[in-house]
Amino acid sequence: MSRVAELAAERVGAQLSEARTASILTDLVRSRSQNPQDGESAVATYVASFLERLGLEVSMQEVIAGRANVVGRLRGAGGGKTLAFNTHMDTVPQGTGWTHEPFGGEVVGRRLYGRGSADAKGPLAAFLSAVEAIVGSQTHLRGDLLVTGVVDEETGSAGARTLVPTLDADLALVGEPTSMQVAIAHRGSLRPVLAVNGRTAHSSRPEQGVNAIYQSIPVLEAFMEYAERIRDRSHPLCGSPSAAVTIMFAGVAENVIPGRCELTLDRRMIPGEVEAEVVAEIDAVLADVRRRRPDVEVEIDRFLATTGSASELDADHPLVAIALESSTAATGRQAAVVGLSGACDMTHFRARGVPCVVLGPGDGAQAHQPDEHIDVHELAQGAFAYALVALGACGHE
Repeated sequence: MSRVAELAAERVGAQLSEARTASILTDLVRSRSQNPQDGESAVATYVASFLERLGLEVSMQEVIAGRANVVGRLRGAGGGKTLAFNTHMDTVPQGTGWTHEPFGGEVVGRRLYGRGSADAKGPLAAFLSAVEAIVGSQTHLRGDLLVTGVVDEETGSAGARTLVPTLDADLALVGEPTSMQVAIAHRGSLRPVLAVNGRTAHSSRPEQGVNAIYQSIPVLEAFMEYAERIRDRSHPLCGSPSAAVTIMFAGVAENVIPGRCELTLDRRMIPGEVEAEVVAEIDAVLADVRRRRPDVEVEIDRFLATTGSASELDADHPLVAIALESSTAATGRQAAVVGLSGACDMTHFRARGVPCVVLGPGDGAQAHQPDEHIDVHELAQGAFAYALVALGACGHE
């Protein structure tokens, strides 16, 4: 790092404080944004007001009625690349099993508790804190810095699907809890709903019907075998793909033989697997079931919305080096490249050809758990790392 860069980092770092970043996160946690019951409007209003106060150009992009992405732009002096800081504003529902108030933002020791504290309001708070520090230090970036909060990542990523095609970003960083490691690849998801048809009858005369639950048995067995077969494939960072039936729905009454059974298959793809080819594999499994059991009527009925396909970025891309150096400097620990087992909005940036990494404070194992929490010290480190990424990617004067 040059002396000029060191001085800029020192100026920005002097503007950051653990207490300030934690207070931003507390505000965000207390702004409920469970998907779908709450929507993201409370968080979006907070983020938009925060960025406007700092002097960013802010716009709202409605995606679903009453649910809008927030786009903030910190204009650069010119001559640098445009970097997008992107994360989601929604959380999964509260769920059960909490011993701390799920929307309290309570700090106990070094832990800040609350739904979304790790996934992904922690990274969002760190983004806001980083931008506040850059502006407060009067450091002038050369390229533009975009700060985008999107809706609906936890279900179908409608926010990112709408946002990314409208951005002019050269580079992107998606904020998710990675324990401050730099993720350059992630698995994708595909969820077909399989329909197994039978024939209804009165349960006192089952021989007059065809029980769709029983008819689904060979389908279940076939996908258990399929799941074993695909485990032979592997990606160096993301491991193997997976397939599992996660929902089974059948029956209309306890005294009626079910005439239809629906099975939801959760298929996790690794980078290199193509969605159309995976669908063809699933079709082939069903065709084999029908060949071996001509009495079984089964087909793909529909596909459920998911975050999207697998994606990756070449480890040699300059953005990866910037992110690694920034995380290492902020934490004092050597950061490494990793892959994510789940999907995130990186896939939408990569689909548009935008180089993208995933980085953030928080442990991904906390996502969707009761008593979700984040270490406030790591949260502050995340804010500093994000500021350093902005300095390195956008350039500065």
